[in-house]
Amino acid sequence: MAGLFWKAVPKQRWPEDPDYLKSIEEIWVEPFGDMRQELVFIGQNLNQQEIIDALDACLLNDEELLAGKSSWVLLDDPFPAWE
Repeated sequence: MAGLFWKAVPKQRWPEDPDYLKSIEEIWVEPFGDMRQELVFIGQNLNQQEIIDALDACLLNDEELLAGKSSWVLLDDPFPAWE
């Protein structure tokens, strides 16, 4: 089922195949289920750890994330204003 998160699908409509269910469960993390985004970097001589560290530094901690939008607007924006 491309394009949908299983978190948004009622469990009675989930696949019945045990292997498919296992693949869903392996990536499931509460409270967000399988909702996530993935980035792929393709190139030569990329420093994987440097990329991971730079991206990890951008993440909200659990408290910031769960605080929601009203709290996020108060965070410093490191980017210049859009014209």
